Amino acid sequence: MTLLTEAVDANRNFNQSSNTVDTSGAFINVELGGSEMKTFKDIKFTPTTMPKGVQALIAFGEYELSVICNDSSYGGKNGGTLYEIGVFKGNTMVELPGITEPGDQVKGWLNEDKVMATIKKMHLISGADPEQA
Repeated sequence: MTLLTEAVDANRNFNQSSNTVDTSGAFINVELGGSEMKTFKDIKFTPTTMPKGVQALIAFGEYELSVICNDSSYGGKNGGTLYEIGVFKGNTMVELPGITEPGDQVKGWLNEDKVMATIKKMHLISGADPEQA
């Protein structure tokens, strides 16, 4: 089974469960297993200086989700308060069906709810609880 098939199956199984999907297609009402990352405020951001902003790295098994807001990110420019995400497998940034758009490795202009929806999707696709150091 390919990752794309797994992502489609996760979407199908999710839609058939008692959980719901909001109009933007983001998952809601999904538990994150034993993770302590239940809300956006639980994410541990680290300040960055070049470019100036913040970054959080969240591991999901073999994948790592980078969440940034800085002077160069999509949504963070000019003091913006929106976030950009990217997915890594090892040291390589990758596309991940259900997380990023085809042909793109990042997704920007995400508010806090969309970041949490992305974390929940990563949990479903990877089968791993989110972990931060």
